[in-house]
Amino acid sequence: MASLLSNYEAEFKTTLEQAKTLLSVAPSQPVSQRNGTLKEVEQQQDELLDLVDQMEIEVNNGALDNAARSSFKAKLREYKKHVQSDVKSPLQQLMDSRNRDLLFQGRAGEGEPGESDDQRQQLLSNHAILSRTGDKLRDATRIAVDTEGVGSQIMMDLRSQRETLENARQTLFQADSYVDKSIRTLKTMSRRLVANKFISYAIIAVLILLILLVLFSKFK
Repeated sequence: MASLLSNYEAEFKTTLEQAKTLLSVAPSQPVSQRNGTLKEVEQQQDELLDLVDQMEIEVNNGALDNAARSSFKAKLREYKKHVQSDVKSPLQQLMDSRNRDLLFQGRAGEGEPGESDDQRQQLLSNHAILSRTGDKLRDATRIAVDTEGVGSQIMMDLRSQRETLENARQTLFQADSYVDKSIRTLKTMSRRLVANKFISYAIIAVLILLILLVLFSKFK
């Protein structure tokens, strides 16, 4: 499992650096070339989020101790922040800039500037709504993955508690059997003690009888 997490981490860091490199060169590219670059960065963003989700699943379902699990979860929170600050936000800014450039190029030379401005604003507003909707869907997906991870962890904890209870139950059964054996042993010892007591009394009685017989025969 540690090897799998290491592979995910290495792939995450490589993809993150590639996305940052593309974002740094995209502003200087022509609009036509920039479209392909931004599309590639968008795919890399999805790959980064998928890698984080996969690592979360492995951490929640894997055989890590509590300290290692807490440490890796903190690292995953940092990875999510990097995706947000280094990729998602710059990508959104570049996409908005690209859309404005396309709108201005498409409307260059057309009459009725008021109507053109209204249309541009409407298109920008629609694009912003679509972007927010996409972000909400991605956030909902991550929340679902997080919830699945928490549910898996709860199930593992419940399974562990069940095993603990079953072991305690078996221990109680064994202790109960030991108590039963001890009671039977004590009863046997008690019966033997009573029997030995009666035998002792009988021996004493026989001795007294013999002494009396000896005395009687002597004085007769």
